[in-house]
Amino acid sequence: MVAIMSISPPDELLAMLRSGSQVFIIKGEAGTGKTTLAMEIIRSIEEDGGRGFYLSTRVPIDKIFSQFPWLKELKIEDKILDARKTILPKIDKYFIEFLTSQDFLKVIYSKVSQEKKKPIVIIIDSIDALKADLDIPPEDFSIEKMMVEISGRTGANTIFISEGVKETKLDYIADSIIILRKKYINGRVIRCLELEKTRTTEIKRPVIIFSIKDSRFIHFTSKVLEYPTKPLNVSIPEENAVHTSTLIEEFDKILGGGFEKGSINIIEAGRGVGRDYRWVSAPPALNFVLKKKPAFFIPSEGHSPSTVRKWFEPMIGKELYRTYIHVFQFSTNGTSSEKNIHVIDWANPVTDYKVIRETTSSVLDELGTEEFFFYVGADTLEHLYGAENLKRIIGRLAKDAKDSFGTFLVVVKTGQRILDGLDHLASTYFKLESLAGITLFYGLLPATNAYSLVIEETDEKIIPKLIPIK
Repeated sequence: MVAIMSISPPDELLAMLRSGSQVFIIKGEAGTGKTTLAMEIIRSIEEDGGRGFYLSTRVPIDKIFSQFPWLKELKIEDKILDARKTILPKIDKYFIEFLTSQDFLKVIYSKVSQEKKKPIVIIIDSIDALKADLDIPPEDFSIEKMMVEISGRTGANTIFISEGVKETKLDYIADSIIILRKKYINGRVIRCLELEKTRTTEIKRPVIIFSIKDSRFIHFTSKVLEYPTKPLNVSIPEENAVHTSTLIEEFDKILGGGFEKGSINIIEAGRGVGRDYRWVSAPPALNFVLKKKPAFFIPSEGHSPSTVRKWFEPMIGKELYRTYIHVFQFSTNGTSSEKNIHVIDWANPVTDYKVIRETTSSVLDELGTEEFFFYVGADTLEHLYGAENLKRIIGRLAKDAKDSFGTFLVVVKTGQRILDGLDHLASTYFKLESLAGITLFYGLLPATNAYSLVIEETDEKIIPKLIPIK
């Protein structure tokens, strides 16, 4: 499923915080994004009219504001507190002074009990560093128990940030446990937020994919979107002698400007991806059509000329669709009454390929252009001709691509026999994978990090995007 991007903590987490008196643990190894999530929680609570207190037990506050400069917009400098223990006096408006755990708890209770805004969130980052400062053994949970009591008395939520992911006695005290992890797909880092335990809310999304960009926490929610419900928000790029734009900004950056003219490009759709590959393969075709150059389609299995029409006609209108979109349909009976649907009798791969080439040449001559886009659903051809014959066809396509101004895009499905040895024929090779209900995208040739396939919507337009997962 395609993703919707949100710069915020997950809605499930915010819903639990609004109820008050909750105790959370956010766990994760160093660098997994715990502090960034904590700051986004503070921001969301403040923007909802509540109050957030952040207590740093590891990092000086000036470094916090340097890392998260957008915090200053909230004007809550007095709520971002330096809770590192020190023996020497400090002249710092952010500093809270304490020598014992009792001192610390009194300061917290005093600040929270006087707060009128609701809900209240207290974040201790991290509980491990605080206990180390106070010489409290890791197995002693007295300070955590007292914070639970403060939460109960004041209605405040307490969030303990903890280094590492091991289970501790604190897990049994907490109402909710959130674990941030880095997972890997084919060597690509994927950031995952896991809702491991909640007492107050049903867990509908136990794993949530997220990213961090410019010190902001970005998470992705899934959405089924089979066809464009609005026009794509695209601008026609200037002509380029070498590349043709994919109309997806980040994709063009990866490719150095777009697909090369005279190239064969492969996208592998993994299991669970469904039809999301169309959000990557359709915009490049649209670029050609909007420039009044033809796009040819051998639809993937389970699709038909009507599928192609549903995608393109609402965006470009009937006239452009019938003139510049050409679909090959394999059938043993009859012909098509529509000029842009070309029926192939399905005789044998050699004869059929010759017909496809002749038809393509005829359309190019009629339109007076040499440039064209050609989409190939490899699963359709493998079903018709078998894997070995399909490999020969792809080989011919690769040769024809180099000898022409065509841009070929071949979509293959994970599990197809043709995949073995296919990469050496391609100019580029990308893969789509499904994880936690989100479609991920990454390059094998060229090698890239992982991206989330995102659909951004405005009132009038939709924009397909690739958002880096960092």
